Amino acid sequence: MKIKRFIYTVLFMFSTLCVSAQNWNLSWQAETDYMAGTGEYLPFWARTGRNGIVPFSSSALAIGGADLDFKSQKGWHLDAGVNLVGSLESRNPVNPDRVRGFVDRLYVSGGWKMMHLDVGMKPLERELSDLSISGGNVLWSQNARNIPGINARLDWVYFERGHWFGFKGNLAHYEMIDNRWVKGTKIHNKSLMLKLAAGRKVDLIFGVDHWAQWGGASEIDGPQPSTFDDFLRILFVQAGGEDATVSDQVNILGNHLGREVFRVDWRARPFTMTVQYDMPFEDNGGIKRLQNFPDGVWSLRFDLNNKKAFVTEVVAEFINTTWQAGDKHDRPATPEEMEKQDPDDYYYGKIVIGGMDNYFYNGSYKSGWTYYGRVIGLPLILPFAPNADGVTVGIASNRVRAFNLGVRGNLLEDVPYTFKSTYSSNWGRYNIGETSFFYTRPWQLSLALEVELGRNITSLPLTFGVGLYGDFGKLYQNSAGLTLRIAYKDFKKF
Repeated sequence: MKIKRFIYTVLFMFSTLCVSAQNWNLSWQAETDYMAGTGEYLPFWARTGRNGIVPFSSSALAIGGADLDFKSQKGWHLDAGVNLVGSLESRNPVNPDRVRGFVDRLYVSGGWKMMHLDVGMKPLERELSDLSISGGNVLWSQNARNIPGINARLDWVYFERGHWFGFKGNLAHYEMIDNRWVKGTKIHNKSLMLKLAAGRKVDLIFGVDHWAQWGGASEIDGPQPSTFDDFLRILFVQAGGEDATVSDQVNILGNHLGREVFRVDWRARPFTMTVQYDMPFEDNGGIKRLQNFPDGVWSLRFDLNNKKAFVTEVVAEFINTTWQAGDKHDRPATPEEMEKQDPDDYYYGKIVIGGMDNYFYNGSYKSGWTYYGRVIGLPLILPFAPNADGVTVGIASNRVRAFNLGVRGNLLEDVPYTFKSTYSSNWGRYNIGETSFFYTRPWQLSLALEVELGRNITSLPLTFGVGLYGDFGKLYQNSAGLTLRIAYKDFKKF
């Protein structure tokens, strides 16, 4: 009932804006996709990276929505959007429901100048490019559906006209409404990014992005701490109180994860070059001691200024998540070290050194960093298929090495194309046995070629898209896929 009231409230706000609008921009769009594959699952790139709306298997998809925005000369801005999705699947390997309908986007956003407040299910902007395997964010890759919440954020704030030093950040709260191990899980997020300009052509960016799952009701441990005091513990990364699990009292309350970003942008005359390192972490050691290095996504992007060329953008990436701060979480304490320890301490007789971080998984929040059965972050990390109750329980593989190459350009005038190629070696998790499927580190090659035909085909505001996809290797079934897309988009100023 809470989510229904939330949806009705946002729809009312959206309709009110439409009625009272003056000097607004209104756009509306509709799209239908037909997707077919030779395997039980669609190939990797046919179903990955579109906010979790594309089904796992051959299907038809219908999408429709509208967006409204306004910007005043005094810096005030307001926008709202809604997007609805319906799908019909020929078969569903992970869910018995072949027919589905849901809200993809539903939000209202407003603010003044660089200040924004987003309320509802609103996609986060990609930080790098959709050619990137993670979109530039190893924790929020737009691979899963949009999560409802409230996000207060700042765009870049500069301290002088030269823009040589600036910062941006956010503080957000989300509610996970899918069927999961801890129902009603809450998400806390905050970030801070710093920018230093080295002349007019080079920007140096460093940032920290912190996420935490907390609250909700566990199938095993019952209701989890969710008072305001518990929120403060989450905010400042503190241990849980007496009503928390033993693990959360010994360590920190909730499931914490995050990333550190190092980025360089160089604006040359023919192109802009970006070099980025996006490193995940799972605990305090990861952020303070950089224990997770060299894990992460290493990206190199060239964005050409000539948007009519055969090649307009190239992204090359190396992905590694096999280290996870080391292969040992703790070691036996020496007699001298034990003399300094409290015999009642949970880790008595051990020295915690970190390691074996087990990315995107948590012992209490067993559905981990997933939403509606899909990983929220790096899509190469694989969750288990949902159980008989439709609940995702755990991560099947979070140790992976991969190479990703994406190219965008124009085959002909007004005929853009996108090519993606991803090769991975999948290691499963630490301490898997010889009987595990991942013991041999199965390799995988996934390919995609998408071509769009522009509006010159018809006088209507229509675009037509064709996609060819393939999976080859030992991880997924060898398969080929084909998608056909017809999209309508128009706008009006009033």
